[in-house]
Amino acid sequence: MNSIDTTRRADSVQHVLQLRCAPMECVRIGFVGVGARGRLAVERMMNIEGAEVVALCDFIEENIVASCDIVARYGGVRPTTAMGEQGWRALCEMESVDLIYISTDWLSHARIALYAMQCGKHVAVEVPAAMTVEECWQLVDTAERYRRHCMMLENCCYDDFELALLNMVQQGVLGDIVHAEASYIHDLRRRISSNDEGHRLWVNWQVDYMASHIGNIYPTHGLGPVALAMGIHRRDRMKSIVSVSSHMVGDESFRGTMNSSIITTEHGRTILLQHCIALPRPYSRSFMLSGTEGYAQKYPQPVMAFAEDSEHLIVGDECRAMVEQYRHPFVAEYEERGRELCGRRWIDYVMDSRLIYCLRNGLPLDMDVYDAAEWSSLVELTERSAATGGAPVEIPDFTRGAWREVQEGR
Repeated sequence: MNSIDTTRRADSVQHVLQLRCAPMECVRIGFVGVGARGRLAVERMMNIEGAEVVALCDFIEENIVASCDIVARYGGVRPTTAMGEQGWRALCEMESVDLIYISTDWLSHARIALYAMQCGKHVAVEVPAAMTVEECWQLVDTAERYRRHCMMLENCCYDDFELALLNMVQQGVLGDIVHAEASYIHDLRRRISSNDEGHRLWVNWQVDYMASHIGNIYPTHGLGPVALAMGIHRRDRMKSIVSVSSHMVGDESFRGTMNSSIITTEHGRTILLQHCIALPRPYSRSFMLSGTEGYAQKYPQPVMAFAEDSEHLIVGDECRAMVEQYRHPFVAEYEERGRELCGRRWIDYVMDSRLIYCLRNGLPLDMDVYDAAEWSSLVELTERSAATGGAPVEIPDFTRGAWREVQEGR
Protein backbone atom coordinates (compact mmCIF):
# COMPACT_ATOMS: atom_id res chain seq x y z
CA MET A 1 0.00 0.00 0.00
CA ASN A 2 1.24 3.47 -0.91
CA SER A 3 2.00 4.84 2.53
CA ILE A 4 1.88 8.41 3.80
CA ASP A 5 1.90 9.93 7.29
CA THR A 6 -1.41 8.69 8.71
CA THR A 7 -1.01 9.56 12.38
CA ARG A 8 1.07 12.76 12.50
CA ARG A 9 2.71 13.42 15.81
CA ALA A 10 1.17 12.40 19.10
CA ASP A 11 0.33 15.91 20.31
CA SER A 12 -0.49 16.46 23.95
CA VAL A 13 -3.38 18.76 23.00
CA GLN A 14 -6.91 17.41 23.26
CA HIS A 15 -9.02 16.63 20.21
CA VAL A 16 -11.84 18.99 19.19
CA LEU A 17 -14.50 16.39 18.43
CA GLN A 18 -17.85 17.80 19.58
CA LEU A 19 -16.08 21.05 20.48
CA ARG A 20 -18.14 23.54 22.48
CA CYS A 21 -17.08 27.16 22.76
CA ALA A 22 -18.50 30.03 24.78
CA PRO A 23 -21.88 31.19 23.45
CA MET A 24 -21.99 34.60 21.81
CA GLU A 25 -25.04 36.83 21.66
CA CYS A 26 -24.03 38.19 18.26
CA VAL A 27 -21.64 36.58 15.78
CA ARG A 28 -19.51 39.30 14.19
CA ILE A 29 -18.36 38.15 10.77
CA GLY A 30 -15.41 39.16 8.63
CA PHE A 31 -15.61 38.08 4.99
CA VAL A 32 -12.46 37.30 3.04
CA GLY A 33 -13.46 37.14 -0.62
CA VAL A 34 -16.72 38.81 -1.67
CA GLY A 35 -16.92 37.86 -5.32
CA ALA A 36 -19.63 35.58 -6.74
CA ARG A 37 -20.17 33.33 -3.70
CA GLY A 38 -18.96 35.64 -0.97
CA ARG A 39 -21.38 38.39 -1.96
CA LEU A 40 -24.32 35.98 -1.76
CA ALA A 41 -23.13 34.93 1.69
CA VAL A 42 -23.06 38.56 2.85
CA GLU A 43 -26.71 38.93 1.84
CA ARG A 44 -27.69 35.69 3.60
CA MET A 45 -25.98 36.74 6.81
CA MET A 46 -27.82 40.07 6.73
CA ASN A 47 -31.01 37.99 6.99
CA ILE A 48 -29.97 35.72 9.87
CA GLU A 49 -30.75 36.69 13.45
CA GLY A 50 -27.66 37.17 15.56
CA ALA A 51 -25.27 37.63 12.62
CA GLU A 52 -23.51 40.94 11.95
CA VAL A 53 -21.29 41.71 8.95
CA VAL A 54 -18.48 43.86 10.36
CA ALA A 55 -15.58 43.52 7.90
CA LEU A 56 -14.93 42.78 4.22
CA CYS A 57 -11.81 42.04 2.21
CA ASP A 58 -11.22 41.34 -1.48
CA PHE A 59 -8.65 41.96 -4.19
CA ILE A 60 -11.24 43.75 -6.36
CA GLU A 61 -12.63 47.05 -5.13
CA GLU A 62 -15.95 46.74 -7.00
CA ASN A 63 -16.69 43.54 -5.06
CA ILE A 64 -16.22 45.38 -1.78
CA VAL A 65 -18.40 48.28 -2.94
CA ALA A 66 -21.17 45.91 -4.04
CA SER A 67 -21.04 44.06 -0.70
CA CYS A 68 -21.16 47.30 1.27
CA ASP A 69 -24.24 48.24 -0.73
CA ILE A 70 -25.87 44.96 0.31
CA VAL A 71 -25.19 45.68 3.98
CA ALA A 72 -26.61 49.19 3.59
CA ARG A 73 -29.71 47.90 1.81
CA TYR A 74 -30.56 45.80 4.87
CA GLY A 75 -29.91 48.63 7.28
CA GLY A 76 -26.51 47.47 8.54
CA VAL A 77 -23.59 49.60 9.68
CA ARG A 78 -20.93 50.06 6.99
CA PRO A 79 -18.30 47.31 7.49
CA THR A 80 -14.60 47.92 7.84
CA THR A 81 -13.00 47.20 4.46
CA ALA A 82 -9.56 46.07 3.36
CA MET A 83 -7.79 45.05 0.18
CA GLY A 84 -5.38 42.24 -0.68
CA GLU A 85 -3.30 39.88 1.41
CA GLN A 86 -2.27 42.41 4.03
CA GLY A 87 -5.93 43.36 4.24
CA TRP A 88 -7.16 39.87 5.08
CA ARG A 89 -4.42 39.47 7.63
CA ALA A 90 -5.48 42.71 9.29
CA LEU A 91 -9.10 41.55 9.15
CA CYS A 92 -8.18 38.29 10.93
CA GLU A 93 -6.43 40.33 13.63
CA MET A 94 -9.44 42.56 14.34
CA GLU A 95 -10.75 42.18 17.89
CA SER A 96 -14.24 43.04 16.64
CA VAL A 97 -14.44 39.85 14.51
CA ASP A 98 -15.55 36.45 15.84
CA LEU A 99 -15.86 34.44 12.61
CA ILE A 100 -13.83 34.56 9.40
CA TYR A 101 -15.90 33.50 6.37
CA ILE A 102 -13.61 32.52 3.47
CA SER A 103 -14.78 32.52 -0.16
CA THR A 104 -11.51 32.87 -2.07
CA ASP A 105 -9.67 30.67 -4.57
CA TRP A 106 -9.02 27.05 -3.58
CA LEU A 107 -5.27 27.39 -3.13
CA SER A 108 -5.63 30.16 -0.54
CA HIS A 109 -8.32 28.53 1.64
CA ALA A 110 -6.04 26.76 4.10
CA ARG A 111 -3.57 29.65 4.43
CA ILE A 112 -6.29 32.11 5.42
CA ALA A 113 -8.08 29.62 7.69
CA LEU A 114 -4.86 28.84 9.56
CA TYR A 115 -4.05 32.48 10.20
CA ALA A 116 -7.61 33.19 11.29
CA MET A 117 -7.52 30.43 13.92
CA GLN A 118 -4.09 31.58 15.08
CA CYS A 119 -5.71 34.96 15.66
CA GLY A 120 -8.36 33.30 17.83
CA LYS A 121 -11.16 33.36 15.25
CA HIS A 122 -13.62 30.66 14.27
CA VAL A 123 -13.52 29.76 10.58
CA ALA A 124 -16.06 28.93 7.89
CA VAL A 125 -14.31 28.06 4.62
CA GLU A 126 -15.61 27.21 1.17
CA VAL A 127 -14.87 23.80 -0.36
CA PRO A 128 -12.35 22.27 -0.53
CA ALA A 129 -10.91 23.49 2.77
CA ALA A 130 -7.41 22.43 1.72
CA MET A 131 -5.67 21.02 -1.35
CA THR A 132 -2.97 18.82 0.22
CA VAL A 133 -2.74 16.31 3.04
CA GLU A 134 -0.17 18.52 4.74
CA GLU A 135 -2.60 21.46 4.73
CA CYS A 136 -5.31 19.20 6.15
CA TRP A 137 -3.04 18.23 9.04
CA GLN A 138 -2.21 21.89 9.63
CA LEU A 139 -5.93 22.73 9.88
CA VAL A 140 -6.44 19.96 12.45
CA ASP A 141 -3.32 20.83 14.44
CA THR A 142 -4.27 24.52 14.56
CA ALA A 143 -7.92 23.93 15.47
CA GLU A 144 -6.82 21.66 18.30
CA ARG A 145 -4.14 24.03 19.57
CA TYR A 146 -6.31 27.15 19.53
CA ARG A 147 -9.63 25.39 20.35
CA ARG A 148 -11.41 27.07 17.44
CA HIS A 149 -14.14 25.82 15.13
CA CYS A 150 -13.16 25.25 11.50
CA MET A 151 -16.18 24.32 9.39
CA MET A 152 -16.08 23.62 5.67
CA LEU A 153 -19.10 25.14 3.93
CA GLU A 154 -20.41 21.98 2.28
CA ASN A 155 -23.93 23.08 1.42
CA CYS A 156 -24.97 19.75 -0.14
CA CYS A 157 -25.15 18.28 3.37
CA TYR A 158 -28.22 20.47 3.94
CA ASP A 159 -30.36 19.41 0.97
CA ASP A 160 -33.76 18.02 1.91
CA PHE A 161 -33.31 14.49 0.51
CA GLU A 162 -29.86 14.09 2.06
CA LEU A 163 -31.08 15.30 5.45
CA ALA A 164 -34.15 13.06 5.32
CA LEU A 165 -31.90 10.07 4.65
CA LEU A 166 -29.59 11.11 7.49
CA ASN A 167 -32.67 11.14 9.72
CA MET A 168 -33.70 7.69 8.46
CA VAL A 169 -30.24 6.26 9.05
CA GLN A 170 -30.11 7.63 12.57
CA GLN A 171 -33.51 6.05 13.26
CA GLY A 172 -32.31 2.69 11.91
CA VAL A 173 -34.71 2.61 8.94
CA LEU A 174 -32.00 1.48 6.49
CA GLY A 175 -30.24 -0.79 8.96
CA ASP A 176 -26.43 -0.90 8.86
CA ILE A 177 -25.09 1.01 5.85
CA VAL A 178 -22.77 -1.40 4.05
CA HIS A 179 -22.07 0.53 0.84
CA ALA A 180 -22.56 4.08 -0.43
CA GLU A 181 -22.01 5.98 -3.65
CA ALA A 182 -21.22 9.65 -4.13
CA SER A 183 -20.17 11.79 -7.07
CA TYR A 184 -19.78 15.18 -8.64
CA ILE A 185 -20.90 14.75 -12.24
CA HIS A 186 -21.36 18.17 -13.82
CA ASP A 187 -21.00 19.10 -17.49
CA LEU A 188 -18.74 22.14 -17.25
CA ARG A 189 -17.31 21.98 -20.78
CA ARG A 190 -18.72 25.37 -21.79
CA ARG A 191 -17.58 26.97 -18.57
CA ILE A 192 -14.12 25.47 -18.98
CA SER A 193 -13.77 26.59 -22.59
CA SER A 194 -14.94 30.15 -21.83
CA ASN A 195 -13.02 30.38 -18.55
CA ASP A 196 -15.86 32.44 -17.16
CA GLU A 197 -18.97 32.07 -15.04
CA GLY A 198 -20.60 35.40 -14.49
CA HIS A 199 -18.53 37.33 -11.96
CA ARG A 200 -16.01 34.50 -11.56
CA LEU A 201 -13.05 34.29 -13.93
CA TRP A 202 -12.27 30.58 -13.90
CA VAL A 203 -9.07 31.05 -15.86
CA ASN A 204 -7.54 32.61 -12.78
CA TRP A 205 -7.41 29.40 -10.78
CA GLN A 206 -10.04 26.69 -11.17
CA VAL A 207 -9.49 25.82 -14.82
CA ASP A 208 -5.73 25.94 -14.36
CA TYR A 209 -5.98 23.48 -11.47
CA MET A 210 -8.42 21.19 -13.28
CA ALA A 211 -6.17 21.15 -16.32
CA SER A 212 -3.14 19.88 -14.45
CA HIS A 213 -4.45 17.23 -12.03
CA ILE A 214 -5.81 13.73 -12.62
CA GLY A 215 -7.44 12.85 -9.31
CA ASN A 216 -10.79 13.86 -7.84
CA ILE A 217 -10.25 17.59 -7.47
CA TYR A 218 -13.71 18.31 -6.06
CA PRO A 219 -14.78 15.40 -3.83
CA THR A 220 -16.84 17.02 -1.10
CA HIS A 221 -20.25 17.70 -2.70
CA GLY A 222 -20.95 14.01 -3.13
CA LEU A 223 -18.90 12.63 -0.26
CA GLY A 224 -20.06 15.00 2.49
CA PRO A 225 -23.66 13.79 2.91
CA VAL A 226 -22.57 10.15 2.55
CA ALA A 227 -19.81 10.52 5.15
CA LEU A 228 -22.23 12.07 7.65
CA ALA A 229 -24.80 9.31 7.06
CA MET A 230 -22.11 6.65 7.60
CA GLY A 231 -20.82 8.32 10.78
CA ILE A 232 -17.29 8.86 9.50
CA HIS A 233 -15.00 9.68 12.45
CA ARG A 234 -18.02 9.25 14.71
CA ARG A 235 -18.46 5.48 14.61
CA ASP A 236 -16.20 4.52 11.68
CA ARG A 237 -13.43 6.09 9.62
CA MET A 238 -12.17 6.08 6.05
CA LYS A 239 -9.10 3.83 6.00
CA SER A 240 -7.83 3.47 2.42
CA ILE A 241 -8.62 4.44 -1.16
CA VAL A 242 -7.92 3.19 -4.68
CA SER A 243 -8.43 5.60 -7.56
CA VAL A 244 -8.19 5.53 -11.35
CA SER A 245 -8.65 8.23 -13.99
CA SER A 246 -9.63 7.89 -17.64
CA HIS A 247 -7.52 9.15 -20.54
CA MET A 248 -7.66 12.74 -21.73
CA VAL A 249 -10.11 13.79 -24.42
CA GLY A 250 -10.27 16.86 -26.63
CA ASP A 251 -7.85 19.51 -25.45
CA GLU A 252 -4.85 17.51 -24.28
CA SER A 253 -3.92 20.21 -21.79
CA PHE A 254 -7.01 19.18 -19.80
CA ARG A 255 -6.51 16.05 -17.68
CA GLY A 256 -8.65 13.81 -15.52
CA THR A 257 -11.73 13.35 -17.70
CA MET A 258 -13.27 10.76 -15.35
CA ASN A 259 -12.07 9.71 -11.92
CA SER A 260 -13.46 6.71 -10.01
CA SER A 261 -12.37 5.84 -6.50
CA ILE A 262 -13.30 3.20 -3.92
CA ILE A 263 -12.90 3.99 -0.24
CA THR A 264 -12.76 1.24 2.37
CA THR A 265 -13.61 2.08 5.98
CA GLU A 266 -12.16 0.72 9.21
CA HIS A 267 -15.22 -1.52 9.63
CA GLY A 268 -15.06 -2.85 6.06
CA ARG A 269 -17.76 -0.71 4.47
CA THR A 270 -17.20 0.81 1.02
CA ILE A 271 -17.86 4.09 -0.79
CA LEU A 272 -17.72 4.57 -4.56
CA LEU A 273 -16.70 8.17 -5.28
CA GLN A 274 -16.65 9.65 -8.80
CA HIS A 275 -15.81 12.95 -10.46
CA CYS A 276 -16.43 14.08 -14.04
CA ILE A 277 -16.79 17.60 -15.44
CA ALA A 278 -15.65 17.23 -19.06
CA LEU A 279 -18.21 14.88 -20.60
CA PRO A 280 -21.85 15.44 -21.69
CA ARG A 281 -23.50 13.78 -18.70
CA PRO A 282 -26.51 14.90 -16.63
CA TYR A 283 -25.75 16.48 -13.27
CA SER A 284 -25.47 13.96 -10.43
CA ARG A 285 -24.14 13.68 -6.90
CA SER A 286 -25.31 10.03 -6.78
CA PHE A 287 -26.00 9.98 -3.03
CA MET A 288 -26.79 6.28 -2.71
CA LEU A 289 -26.99 4.44 0.60
CA SER A 290 -27.30 0.64 0.68
CA GLY A 291 -28.04 -0.87 4.07
CA THR A 292 -29.14 -4.18 5.55
CA GLU A 293 -32.75 -2.98 5.77
CA GLY A 294 -33.09 -0.66 2.82
CA TYR A 295 -31.73 1.32 -0.09
CA ALA A 296 -32.07 4.91 -1.27
CA GLN A 297 -30.61 6.93 -4.12
CA LYS A 298 -31.18 10.54 -5.20
CA TYR A 299 -30.02 10.59 -8.84
CA PRO A 300 -31.13 10.31 -11.63
CA GLN A 301 -34.42 10.31 -9.69
CA PRO A 302 -35.14 9.73 -6.01
CA VAL A 303 -35.86 6.07 -5.30
CA MET A 304 -36.05 3.85 -2.22
CA ALA A 305 -36.55 0.15 -1.54
CA PHE A 306 -36.79 -1.84 1.67
CA ALA A 307 -35.90 -5.34 2.83
CA GLU A 308 -39.45 -6.66 3.10
CA ASP A 309 -39.94 -6.19 -0.66
CA SER A 310 -36.79 -4.98 -2.38
CA GLU A 311 -38.41 -5.41 -5.82
CA HIS A 312 -40.92 -2.68 -4.98
CA LEU A 313 -39.29 0.60 -5.91
CA ILE A 314 -40.61 3.62 -4.07
CA VAL A 315 -40.54 6.52 -6.54
CA GLY A 316 -42.46 9.68 -7.41
CA ASP A 317 -45.15 10.78 -4.96
CA GLU A 318 -44.55 7.76 -2.74
CA CYS A 319 -40.88 8.64 -2.42
CA ARG A 320 -41.65 12.30 -1.79
CA ALA A 321 -44.03 11.21 0.96
CA MET A 322 -41.21 9.24 2.60
CA VAL A 323 -38.92 12.27 2.45
CA GLU A 324 -41.67 14.35 4.05
CA GLN A 325 -42.29 11.69 6.71
CA TYR A 326 -38.62 11.84 7.71
CA ARG A 327 -38.24 15.55 7.09
CA HIS A 328 -35.25 16.74 9.06
CA PRO A 329 -35.76 19.46 11.70
CA PHE A 330 -33.20 21.69 9.94
CA VAL A 331 -35.35 21.71 6.80
CA ALA A 332 -38.52 22.33 8.77
CA GLU A 333 -36.88 25.27 10.52
CA TYR A 334 -35.13 27.05 7.67
CA GLU A 335 -36.33 25.90 4.23
CA GLU A 336 -39.25 28.29 3.75
CA ARG A 337 -37.26 31.43 4.54
CA GLY A 338 -34.31 30.06 2.58
CA ARG A 339 -36.39 29.62 -0.57
CA GLU A 340 -37.85 33.12 -0.20
CA LEU A 341 -34.41 34.65 0.05
CA CYS A 342 -32.20 32.38 -2.09
CA GLY A 343 -34.48 30.41 -4.41
CA ARG A 344 -32.83 27.19 -5.53
CA ARG A 345 -29.80 27.96 -3.36
CA TRP A 346 -31.90 27.73 -0.19
CA ILE A 347 -29.56 25.08 1.23
CA ASP A 348 -26.92 27.80 1.66
CA TYR A 349 -29.31 29.64 3.96
CA VAL A 350 -29.89 26.48 6.01
CA MET A 351 -26.13 25.95 6.28
CA ASP A 352 -25.38 29.52 7.38
CA SER A 353 -28.34 29.62 9.76
CA ARG A 354 -27.17 26.44 11.46
CA LEU A 355 -23.63 27.79 11.74
CA ILE A 356 -24.80 30.99 13.45
CA TYR A 357 -27.27 29.12 15.69
CA CYS A 358 -24.57 26.75 16.95
CA LEU A 359 -22.07 29.55 17.59
CA ARG A 360 -24.67 31.65 19.42
CA ASN A 361 -25.66 28.72 21.63
CA GLY A 362 -22.21 27.27 22.29
CA LEU A 363 -23.02 24.01 20.50
CA PRO A 364 -20.79 21.70 18.43
CA LEU A 365 -21.05 22.52 14.73
CA ASP A 366 -22.77 20.10 12.34
CA MET A 367 -19.44 19.64 10.54
CA ASP A 368 -16.05 19.98 12.21
CA VAL A 369 -12.40 20.37 11.26
CA TYR A 370 -12.02 16.59 10.90
CA ASP A 371 -14.76 16.54 8.26
CA ALA A 372 -12.96 19.38 6.48
CA ALA A 373 -9.65 17.53 6.61
CA GLU A 374 -10.89 14.04 5.74
CA TRP A 375 -12.99 15.07 2.76
CA SER A 376 -10.45 17.59 1.43
CA SER A 377 -7.50 15.19 1.77
CA LEU A 378 -8.96 13.12 -1.07
CA VAL A 379 -7.91 15.83 -3.55
CA GLU A 380 -4.31 14.70 -3.09
CA LEU A 381 -4.91 11.07 -2.15
CA THR A 382 -6.96 10.24 -5.27
CA GLU A 383 -4.22 11.71 -7.44
CA ARG A 384 -1.54 9.72 -5.63
CA SER A 385 -3.43 6.51 -6.31
CA ALA A 386 -4.45 7.39 -9.88
CA ALA A 387 -0.85 8.29 -10.75
CA THR A 388 0.17 4.71 -9.91
CA GLY A 389 -2.68 3.09 -11.82
CA GLY A 390 -4.89 2.52 -8.78
CA ALA A 391 -2.52 1.42 -6.02
CA PRO A 392 -4.12 1.57 -2.55
CA VAL A 393 -3.32 4.67 -0.50
CA GLU A 394 -3.88 5.01 3.23
CA ILE A 395 -6.21 7.76 4.44
CA PRO A 396 -4.91 9.52 7.56
CA ASP A 397 -6.82 9.24 10.80
CA PHE A 398 -6.98 12.96 11.47
CA THR A 399 -8.56 12.33 14.89
CA ARG A 400 -5.52 10.25 15.93
CA GLY A 401 -7.84 7.51 17.15
CA ALA A 402 -10.16 9.78 19.13
CA TRP A 403 -13.13 8.80 16.93
CA ARG A 404 -13.28 5.53 18.85
CA GLU A 405 -13.88 7.39 22.11
CA VAL A 406 -16.75 9.58 20.97
CA GLN A 407 -20.35 8.50 20.63
CA GLU A 408 -22.20 9.97 17.67
CA GLY A 409 -24.07 12.99 18.93
CA ARG A 410 -25.30 14.70 15.75
